Amino acid sequence: MWGLGRSLTDEQITGLAGYYSKQPLTRIPIEGDTSRIPLGKVIFGSGVPTKNVSACHACHGEAGKGNDTFPRMAGQHADYIIKQLNVFQRTNERPEGAVMKTVAHELTEENIKNVAAYLQALPNIYLRRRMSVALRQEHSCHLFETGANAG
Repeated sequence: MWGLGRSLTDEQITGLAGYYSKQPLTRIPIEGDTSRIPLGKVIFGSGVPTKNVSACHACHGEAGKGNDTFPRMAGQHADYIIKQLNVFQRTNERPEGAVMKTVAHELTEENIKNVAAYLQALPNIYLRRRMSVALRQEHSCHLFETGANAG
Protein backbone atom coordinates (compact mmCIF):
# COMPACT_ATOMS: atom_id res chain seq x y z
CA MET A 1 0.00 0.00 0.00
CA TRP A 2 2.88 2.33 0.74
CA GLY A 3 3.92 2.65 -2.89
CA LEU A 4 0.35 3.23 -4.04
CA GLY A 5 -0.68 5.38 -1.11
CA ARG A 6 2.01 8.02 -1.34
CA SER A 7 0.61 9.37 -4.62
CA LEU A 8 -3.02 9.61 -3.45
CA THR A 9 -4.56 12.99 -2.68
CA ASP A 10 -6.15 13.70 0.71
CA GLU A 11 -9.55 13.57 -0.98
CA GLN A 12 -8.83 10.14 -2.50
CA ILE A 13 -7.58 8.83 0.84
CA THR A 14 -10.70 10.11 2.60
CA GLY A 15 -12.92 8.52 -0.04
CA LEU A 16 -11.15 5.16 0.15
CA ALA A 17 -11.18 5.22 3.96
CA GLY A 18 -14.91 5.94 3.96
CA TYR A 19 -15.61 3.13 1.52
CA TYR A 20 -13.53 0.50 3.33
CA SER A 21 -14.74 1.50 6.79
CA LYS A 22 -18.28 0.61 5.72
CA GLN A 23 -17.42 -2.88 4.48
CA PRO A 24 -18.68 -5.67 6.75
CA LEU A 25 -16.24 -8.09 8.29
CA THR A 26 -16.39 -11.43 6.56
CA ARG A 27 -14.86 -14.77 7.32
CA ILE A 28 -11.66 -15.27 5.39
CA PRO A 29 -9.99 -18.57 4.68
CA ILE A 30 -7.09 -19.31 7.01
CA GLU A 31 -3.95 -19.86 4.99
CA GLY A 32 -0.90 -21.70 6.25
CA ASP A 33 -0.18 -23.50 9.50
CA THR A 34 -3.02 -22.92 11.98
CA SER A 35 -0.87 -24.18 14.85
CA ARG A 36 0.89 -20.80 14.69
CA ILE A 37 -2.26 -18.89 15.68
CA PRO A 38 -2.10 -19.45 19.47
CA LEU A 39 1.63 -18.63 19.47
CA GLY A 40 0.92 -15.42 17.58
CA LYS A 41 -1.85 -14.53 20.00
CA VAL A 42 0.69 -14.54 22.84
CA ILE A 43 2.99 -12.17 20.93
CA PHE A 44 0.08 -9.90 19.96
CA GLY A 45 -1.16 -9.76 23.56
CA SER A 46 2.09 -9.83 25.54
CA GLY A 47 4.91 -9.07 23.13
CA VAL A 48 8.22 -10.85 23.62
CA PRO A 49 9.28 -9.66 27.08
CA THR A 50 12.67 -11.43 26.99
CA LYS A 51 13.58 -9.24 23.99
CA ASN A 52 11.78 -6.07 25.15
CA VAL A 53 9.32 -6.33 22.26
CA SER A 54 6.06 -4.55 23.07
CA ALA A 55 2.67 -6.17 22.69
CA CYS A 56 1.12 -5.38 19.30
CA HIS A 57 -2.25 -4.56 20.87
CA ALA A 58 -0.70 -1.66 22.79
CA CYS A 59 -0.69 0.36 19.54
CA HIS A 60 -2.94 -1.54 17.14
CA GLY A 61 -5.76 -2.11 19.64
CA GLU A 62 -7.12 -5.13 21.49
CA ALA A 63 -8.79 -6.52 18.36
CA GLY A 64 -6.11 -5.30 15.93
CA LYS A 65 -8.55 -2.78 14.46
CA GLY A 66 -6.06 0.09 14.61
CA ASN A 67 -6.88 3.73 15.34
CA ASP A 68 -6.13 7.22 14.02
CA THR A 69 -2.38 6.67 14.35
CA PHE A 70 -1.80 2.94 13.85
CA PRO A 71 -3.27 0.81 11.05
CA ARG A 72 -5.69 -2.06 11.28
CA MET A 73 -3.83 -5.37 11.31
CA ALA A 74 -6.72 -7.77 11.85
CA GLY A 75 -7.51 -9.68 8.70
CA GLN A 76 -4.40 -8.74 6.75
CA HIS A 77 -2.97 -11.63 4.75
CA ALA A 78 -0.16 -13.33 6.64
CA ASP A 79 2.20 -12.95 3.67
CA TYR A 80 1.65 -9.19 3.67
CA ILE A 81 2.34 -8.88 7.40
CA ILE A 82 5.48 -11.01 7.08
CA LYS A 83 6.73 -8.85 4.22
CA GLN A 84 6.02 -5.60 6.06
CA LEU A 85 7.67 -6.74 9.30
CA ASN A 86 10.72 -7.83 7.32
CA VAL A 87 10.84 -4.42 5.60
CA PHE A 88 10.64 -2.65 8.98
CA GLN A 89 13.28 -4.97 10.37
CA ARG A 90 15.83 -4.84 7.57
CA THR A 91 15.48 -1.57 5.67
CA ASN A 92 14.78 2.13 5.99
CA GLU A 93 12.08 2.09 3.29
CA ARG A 94 9.41 3.22 5.76
CA PRO A 95 10.63 6.53 7.27
CA GLU A 96 7.29 7.06 9.08
CA GLY A 97 7.66 3.60 10.61
CA ALA A 98 10.46 4.32 13.08
CA VAL A 99 8.43 2.84 15.94
CA MET A 100 7.86 -0.38 14.02
CA LYS A 101 11.52 -0.60 13.06
CA THR A 102 12.38 -0.67 16.75
CA VAL A 103 9.62 -3.20 17.57
CA ALA A 104 10.33 -5.51 14.62
CA HIS A 105 14.10 -5.47 15.09
CA GLU A 106 14.11 -8.17 17.78
CA LEU A 107 11.45 -10.45 16.28
CA THR A 108 12.65 -13.80 14.99
CA GLU A 109 11.34 -15.22 11.71
CA GLU A 110 9.22 -17.63 13.81
CA ASN A 111 7.80 -14.74 15.87
CA ILE A 112 6.89 -12.94 12.65
CA LYS A 113 5.19 -15.99 11.10
CA ASN A 114 3.27 -16.66 14.32
CA VAL A 115 1.94 -13.13 14.81
CA ALA A 116 1.08 -12.94 11.08
CA ALA A 117 -0.97 -16.15 11.35
CA TYR A 118 -2.84 -14.77 14.38
CA LEU A 119 -3.56 -11.41 12.75
CA GLN A 120 -4.83 -13.06 9.59
CA ALA A 121 -7.22 -15.18 11.67
CA LEU A 122 -8.30 -12.37 14.00
CA PRO A 123 -11.50 -11.30 12.19
CA ASN A 124 -12.67 -14.92 12.17
CA ILE A 125 -12.04 -15.17 15.91
CA TYR A 126 -14.02 -12.01 16.65
CA LEU A 127 -16.79 -12.89 14.18
CA ARG A 128 -17.14 -16.30 15.83
CA ARG A 129 -17.40 -14.62 19.26
CA ARG A 130 -19.95 -12.08 18.06
CA MET A 131 -22.04 -14.78 16.38
CA SER A 132 -21.85 -16.92 19.52
CA VAL A 133 -22.99 -14.02 21.73
CA ALA A 134 -25.80 -13.19 19.29
CA LEU A 135 -26.95 -16.82 19.24
CA ARG A 136 -26.90 -17.01 23.05
CA GLN A 137 -28.92 -13.78 23.27
CA GLU A 138 -31.38 -15.03 20.67
CA HIS A 139 -31.71 -18.35 22.53
CA SER A 140 -32.21 -16.56 25.88
CA CYS A 141 -34.91 -14.33 24.38
CA HIS A 142 -36.64 -17.40 22.93
CA LEU A 143 -36.54 -19.18 26.30
CA PHE A 144 -37.92 -16.10 28.04
CA GLU A 145 -40.70 -15.56 25.47
CA THR A 146 -41.82 -19.21 25.60
CA GLY A 147 -41.48 -19.54 29.34
CA ALA A 148 -39.17 -22.49 28.83
CA ASN A 149 -36.83 -21.22 31.52
CA ALA A 150 -39.56 -20.96 34.13
CA GLY A 151 -39.15 -23.40 37.02
